[in-house]
Amino acid sequence: MSYPLTLHIIGGQGGNAFSFDGRSNAATLQKLSVSVGGWQVRGVEVWLTDGRRQKFGTVDFSAQQFEFQSGEFMSQLSLWGNGAGTRLGAIKFRTSRNREFFAKMTDWGLKTEYKIDVGSGVCLGVQGRAGADIDCMGFLFINDIKSSVIQNMNYPTMHQVLPNVQMEEIKEMEYINDTSVMQSHTFESSKKIIKTSSWSTTNSIEFTFSLTVSAGIPEVVEVETGFSFTVGSSSTYKVENTEERMETLTFPVSVPPHKTVTVVANIGRANIDLPYTALLRITCMNGALFDVPLRGVYKGLTYTKMTIYNASNSI
Repeated sequence: MSYPLTLHIIGGQGGNAFSFDGRSNAATLQKLSVSVGGWQVRGVEVWLTDGRRQKFGTVDFSAQQFEFQSGEFMSQLSLWGNGAGTRLGAIKFRTSRNREFFAKMTDWGLKTEYKIDVGSGVCLGVQGRAGADIDCMGFLFINDIKSSVIQNMNYPTMHQVLPNVQMEEIKEMEYINDTSVMQSHTFESSKKIIKTSSWSTTNSIEFTFSLTVSAGIPEVVEVETGFSFTVGSSSTYKVENTEERMETLTFPVSVPPHKTVTVVANIGRANIDLPYTALLRITCMNGALFDVPLRGVYKGLTYTKMTIYNASNSI
């Protein structure tokens, strides 16, 4: 059976079990602080990207710290026991940006190095056992990733709020018929519109994973009472998108004898800000799936369909 996560724990069997990771929300390791003693790793403090932090063992002012930059992962990891089979002895890793961290016990020499499979390099957190010291510990990784898709998108407040639509006048034309016969004209109007859309997450996983979004995009439509939200057909998008196109409208105009007809083309512009719930599905190269519920905010700029207003007056 294939698994989406990989974990290797090194050290002894004493202390109490601990687990601190982002399996429930895809939060990842953001910062690590490690205190060492003469014959052991004394303590670690761990920060995750969702704002949680926790200490295990004894962490003091001499602790070594490492903070991951946005989009930075572990590329290599080695762990050592203390040589007596009772404690964790050292932690060493290199990142995708060629930075290195190395914290080791100060008096006892290192013996067996355990080179750990880091999978994709995306670390969800740590697991192990600790009392006053770190008895044993390992890092929890997602295996090599084939795809990461945000799907099952839902905008729960969409029908509870009204769109804020700003109308823009695109073109106005006046047609004057001072003859005694009906005149026909063609009114044409066009505007280049740029639509934007983005899905952010509460723990900023868009900076960790190469994400695509399988969803419909919220749109604004005109209804009898004004404007309302609707969702377009589902498609696949990047987490940030820009769509540029030319909107064109052609309208036949009939001007009766001795009349003036004024034609105005309008379009509505709306900024959308809606919370969403969804599912993050990570498919690993080994075929295993890792599903995590997500929350975040959709932000977009969209336009209504172009509309025509016309009025007729006597000359």
